[in-house]
Amino acid sequence: MASIDVSVITNSFRITRQAPSFTPFISRLSRLGNLDSQRKNTINTMFVTFNPDLPIAAKRERVIHRLQTSIAPHVFHPRGVYDSRRLLYLSHQLNLPGGGSGRFTVSLGDNPNAQLGARGVFEVLIARTAGGTIRPSDLNRLIVAGQTVDRDTAATATNLLQLLIRQSSNEVNPTNNGRAFFSPEGKKIIENSGIELWRGFFHSVRPTIGQMIVTIDTSMAAIYESGQVLSVAMKILGGNVARDLSLSDDRQLHKVQTHLKGRLVKFRTPGERKNSTKERTKTIYEIVKGPIGRYPFNTRDKATTIQASSLIFFLSIGITLRYPNSFGVRLSGSNAPFAVIVPAELCDVIPGQLYKKRLPSAATSDAVTFATLRPRDRLRTITGGAHNIPSPITTYCTSEYIRDAGMDIETKPLILDAKLLEPPRIRFQDQEVVPRDGSWNVVNQKFRSAKALRSWAVVNLSASIGDELQNRTIAGETLKTYLLGMFVADPMIWRGEGHAVEKTLDAALRNLPNAADMIMVLLPSSAEEIKIRVKYWGDIKRGICTSCLRESKVQRANDQYYNNVAIKLNARLGGQYALPRTIVLDGLQKQGITMIIGADVAHPGPGLSRPSIASVVFSWDRDASQYIALSAVQAPRTEIIPQLDKPVALAIHTFKLQAGLPQRIVFYRDGVSEGEMKKVQEEEIKAVKDACKTVWADLRETRPLPKLTFIVVVKRHHTVFFPNDSRVGDSKGNCLPGLVVDQLKSPLGSDFYLQSHAAIQGSKNICQSLTLLSINPPAARSGHYTVLHDENFNMDLPSIQRLSFELCHVYAKATRSVSIPAPVYYADLVCGRGKYHIDPSLDMDIDGSTTSGGSGTFDLGPWERAYRPVNKNAHFDKTMYFL
Repeated sequence: MASIDVSVITNSFRITRQAPSFTPFISRLSRLGNLDSQRKNTINTMFVTFNPDLPIAAKRERVIHRLQTSIAPHVFHPRGVYDSRRLLYLSHQLNLPGGGSGRFTVSLGDNPNAQLGARGVFEVLIARTAGGTIRPSDLNRLIVAGQTVDRDTAATATNLLQLLIRQSSNEVNPTNNGRAFFSPEGKKIIENSGIELWRGFFHSVRPTIGQMIVTIDTSMAAIYESGQVLSVAMKILGGNVARDLSLSDDRQLHKVQTHLKGRLVKFRTPGERKNSTKERTKTIYEIVKGPIGRYPFNTRDKATTIQASSLIFFLSIGITLRYPNSFGVRLSGSNAPFAVIVPAELCDVIPGQLYKKRLPSAATSDAVTFATLRPRDRLRTITGGAHNIPSPITTYCTSEYIRDAGMDIETKPLILDAKLLEPPRIRFQDQEVVPRDGSWNVVNQKFRSAKALRSWAVVNLSASIGDELQNRTIAGETLKTYLLGMFVADPMIWRGEGHAVEKTLDAALRNLPNAADMIMVLLPSSAEEIKIRVKYWGDIKRGICTSCLRESKVQRANDQYYNNVAIKLNARLGGQYALPRTIVLDGLQKQGITMIIGADVAHPGPGLSRPSIASVVFSWDRDASQYIALSAVQAPRTEIIPQLDKPVALAIHTFKLQAGLPQRIVFYRDGVSEGEMKKVQEEEIKAVKDACKTVWADLRETRPLPKLTFIVVVKRHHTVFFPNDSRVGDSKGNCLPGLVVDQLKSPLGSDFYLQSHAAIQGSKNICQSLTLLSINPPAARSGHYTVLHDENFNMDLPSIQRLSFELCHVYAKATRSVSIPAPVYYADLVCGRGKYHIDPSLDMDIDGSTTSGGSGTFDLGPWERAYRPVNKNAHFDKTMYFL
């Protein structure tokens, strides 16, 4: 496979000058945190943790401020500078009661003697980091080619630079999450949701060989809509008459409470002087049913109601309740001596509060449209050419924090040399095709390996799909799969109801004359609960392949839709519609039996009391196109896969039955942050090697252990490439698939960027994923690959790059190359199916919204017992059921 040399523009900017000493740096920190640098060119770092956990940055800052000023000012003198997350920077070593660590109890309430466990009381653990002290020479050594620095020290020094880089922007833009800031300029209000979309910027410092760079990217966040609480509630409920907002309907009450609980609001109270008022800011703890005007409470001398007391209280600040029948909000905690309840019409939601839940499904289309920018517009915005929100690159020159740190930042983005790999040819049964812009057409082709569909049923659970559409759908499906080379028998048609899913499926199964190859289910458009029950029935209880088609897609189905369904059916049955001509993988197989493994961990959203899901998928054929999946639950938000040696050992034993003992293993690991790289390198690579030793010992094998290459691939990053050369750009202005950039090398490992897929609709960039703030990452995002361990390629990066690109073309249910290698993509799919492994009759929906008071109280045991493995009926567990 050939490649051509090209040129790209990136969204990174060079830091061109740095101070020879940290003296101005520490001087700036002195002003921030009242540090006494004492002319020492060192900064000490401490690690901070909270019990219970504190997900809100502003509250973490309040706790640390009270700790240093009220709880233990003698220990924290002079005070340290806190980065709002996990690190505290000081100019001196702390004299802690435990030597290297100390525990402190901090109360945010008025009672300084409140004990841990009470509301607003936290235990703060301060511990010395492994990196210890930062010196000016650390950064200088970090960015000079050929010199190394300890990973912990490098991370801590870089974090300190991050703090100064972001300080000015975050002060000017209070709506931020530490890494990105957002502005209401040009915001979009999503109708009937209580949510706004704001644009902003992400910016981050990172080291590369020979230089430090700042990466800037456009971003987007979902924000709670501001305004009168009553008005926001009306929008959530889709109504417009405030008199109806008593919320006597429990469903309405739950909907409003779910949205507004925890929000900061402001309201007016009488001031100290006569006829004066003052604004107060409080948190909504609960929504109180109306009519709020008749809500009883006690004054100093008698019992009264809110409406009656309005003559005294509300009139004293010039307010009469317009809607006494509406609901109220409780602004006091459960431990407060008395309840503080205020009519909703008197409270306003404070602007700029980040929405950290899953976006409503009706809002995702608006979010995609709002977030999508043409590549040239995105680059112009990043470089300061757009005039809506100022790019950070235009403000760095005025930041006193950056100046005092001795840094200058170039305003022109880096232009880098790159290369464009030639795509592998795609082999069908009768011919080969060359991908065009990362895609190829399957219409009128025949599957390379077509499986028969002899015994199958179509179960119609959609009332909107009548007999005519149902028969047309099946006839169309049969016709298209036949043209693609599959033998397809006539299916049995069965009608059922969505409220009796299992009963209907069992009845259809009993009436099939032979063992079922497939059960196809026609679903209503909104049927996620039904789909969960179908998949649990097929994957876990019966061990039968299922395929779900939604009525909204069936009603507008065309040839391409039928072909896509046929591709997935064939793959689940063990067939292949096409294969790429893989040069590097074929070369590896000639040198020794090669096994490809992918692994991923998916985490629950913020505040959800749910486990994380870990998955391992592995190839078991020479073409690395057939994969088997293993998955399990683990402690929430834990990235490292515990006891990884066990699933890897099982994978090797299973692989041996089909292809023989592997002589080479290439392991792709998804989703590891830079902060977790060292831990993965120390624990997971060892676990894979231990698994090999265990299997070899079990088999009394004397041949050498397999050679291991371990690669981390990350798709959630903010480095973006724009064409600077006509040969590398597509019609939308994005770079073509096959782009490889290795000029932004990290001094901490051997890495590169590979953009392996084509953008479908311009260039999207959103701050976080659907399960957090918004939606998926940009359409044309490259994968960032870091080689942590290599015994197969002698660190020949071009071969690793080509292998990775080849594996992006074996994704079994797409007619285009995908953004990351197929085994990693499959591992991600398997993690997303965690909800299908738990009996729907149990109250343990893994995608639910139950919140947790802290990860320290999480009990994994019930989840481990409820999480069922895939059924082994007829070797169903060895199929690609997860597609």
